[in-house]
Amino acid sequence: MNFDFKKFTDELYEEYKEQLTKSEVEEILNLNDEYSRDTPMSTGKRLLIDKVTLLGEKGISENSDYSGAKINFSLPFESGLNIIIADNLKGKSSIFKIIKYALTGTNSLKDNIKKWINHAFVNFSINEKKYTVFLDLSKYRIYAGLFNGSFNSLDELENYSDEVVFDASSETSYQDLINDFFFQQFTYYSLKWTQKSSQKDKDDLIEAGASWKTYFKSILLESKDSTSLMYGDQGKKVFQMLLGLKLTYPINRLTIKKDLLNYEKAKEQSFTERQKKQEKQNLEKFQQRLTDINIELNEIQIISKEKVNLAPLYIEYNSLLGLIQSENKKSIEIENVKQLKNKELHSIKTKQQTNQSEIFRLKKELEKAKKQSNDLKEFVDIGILFSNLDIKYCPGCNHDVSEIQKQSRLHEHKCSLCNESTIGNEDDVDIDVFKDKIENLKITIKNLESEICTLSEQNDIFQEKFNSIYSDIVSSEKMFDGIQDVSSLSDELQELEKIINSEKSKVNPSDSRKEELVSEKAVLNFQLQEITSQEIIRGSNYATKINLLDSAIEKLSERRFELGTKVLDRLSELMKNEIHDFGLTSISEVLIKENFEIYYKQDNEYVTFENIAEGEQLRAKIAFYLSLIQLDIEFNFGRHTRLLIIDSPGKEEADLKYLEGLARVLQSIESRYGDKLQILIGTAERKLSGVLKNQKEFAVDEYVF
Repeated sequence: MNFDFKKFTDELYEEYKEQLTKSEVEEILNLNDEYSRDTPMSTGKRLLIDKVTLLGEKGISENSDYSGAKINFSLPFESGLNIIIADNLKGKSSIFKIIKYALTGTNSLKDNIKKWINHAFVNFSINEKKYTVFLDLSKYRIYAGLFNGSFNSLDELENYSDEVVFDASSETSYQDLINDFFFQQFTYYSLKWTQKSSQKDKDDLIEAGASWKTYFKSILLESKDSTSLMYGDQGKKVFQMLLGLKLTYPINRLTIKKDLLNYEKAKEQSFTERQKKQEKQNLEKFQQRLTDINIELNEIQIISKEKVNLAPLYIEYNSLLGLIQSENKKSIEIENVKQLKNKELHSIKTKQQTNQSEIFRLKKELEKAKKQSNDLKEFVDIGILFSNLDIKYCPGCNHDVSEIQKQSRLHEHKCSLCNESTIGNEDDVDIDVFKDKIENLKITIKNLESEICTLSEQNDIFQEKFNSIYSDIVSSEKMFDGIQDVSSLSDELQELEKIINSEKSKVNPSDSRKEELVSEKAVLNFQLQEITSQEIIRGSNYATKINLLDSAIEKLSERRFELGTKVLDRLSELMKNEIHDFGLTSISEVLIKENFEIYYKQDNEYVTFENIAEGEQLRAKIAFYLSLIQLDIEFNFGRHTRLLIIDSPGKEEADLKYLEGLARVLQSIESRYGDKLQILIGTAERKLSGVLKNQKEFAVDEYVF
């Protein structure tokens, strides 16, 4: 869908044309062609953990049986469901936290565990592409690197020195790099919100955004977060990104604009009140002082016979000073404009480079899809050819093969030519399935070609903007020629100042006082004129602009919900089915509202996740994330990585009936989606032993590493 920005702004302008101009409406709503950024179509990518390897040495302690033990631990994982069974406090959660550390740069390991581990290798795949994260924790400053390929030993590390994608020597820089990597791989971006500055001496409103660490909460489901469906206050933003519904980005950006305008409005109102109060106080003070000066000047006029009039010199001095300030201001304004234009040039070039990288990636995806389509077409054509062969003559003896012979041998399950048994050789192929896949690939190819075309067109537009702004910079350079040289004016000012000082030295004390009063009076009159004539800036029209943004957000939200109804309905149905498979038959419906709030119909009442019984929340939560993955697998919608890590799923509700239900569901997931997703489960429940084929069980009281 190509968003019609012109039609959108025209509709809103009709509502607000009495208060705002057309250009003002367009400026407020402009997001630099980002209205068509979102798409619910899946990238088709999945994240797979292949292996975790840990090297180190446990701390020395008199009271521990593991004191000083060497750590040389390696645990492989397979596609599908993997379960680690070990007692509580034996290291299951630490394995998952190592994965989190490697994939996000965020360390949540206990201090003693981190001290034990000197080196960690986490091998993972994105589709068929293999990567390795290497963490060196043996020194005060960490080293973290992402490498192409798969390795898990220090000896192999040197062989992969040329395969480094990026590396970092601090957690902060690694977090930024790994964030950018996964954002690019799964086409995520940072949905924003506003918050007060954390600095005590500042009252500013700043923007904050969801990072890859935030989105990772949709992968790692920790037992401590079991009472909330989506992690933290920004859970809905994670949900929106995982769905990828159209218009999500512009709704988010316009909401940020509205928040900032509300903040500026409140700040201006506060400033205006203070300004009015201060102006009133100054007005009274200046008027009183002006009255006193006039009285004193009258007294000097009476007693003074001789005078030296310095007023014209002061007037000339102030005029010259004003001219210098004016020319300096012009120069600064031109330079500021030039800097802003240069910043715009840099921004445009960055967008062009980002688009070009995305075009390159999409072309590779297009080539892959075309090859897959051609392979399927060839397979279908060959299958139809051989299924239509009809044997008329024996190639050995050239005798006729009659229909009676063929039918007779068909009933006997024998070949019409060699007379050998054909039992067990039937391999029915449903050609329609492959034709459907070919049609789906055609759609994918069309979408990829369209997206490549759109990005190319965007780059052309960016180039035009680049050229236009560059021309503006050249023009602004020429404007410096029209600015008067202030150095000569400064020389004149110094000469005039010498004359004034010379004349002041000639007057008698009373005349000197008079000149001081005249000068002060001139300043006071100027200040009074400024107060009485200056209009307090109230033209920002914040309320109207905020109302405009409210209307725009409402229209876009309605349109997003309308366009995403199909996706949300499918997700709701998937959630209901999974919840029923978990044994929660009391929930008859799942409803996802326009604001992405999820309601569960239970006993004919709609309740939120927080109001579901505590013993049922974990099952509803797993059903939610599993449904997001199924939405991608079955309907090609959404952006979930198809990886789930579930820590202690039986911690809150480990009754026998629940565990039996959980075992059945896990087996069902394994059989349905084992080759399309990966779920890593850590549990202390030994009743789950033997449920899954990919199982690693540790003996009672045995440590995982």
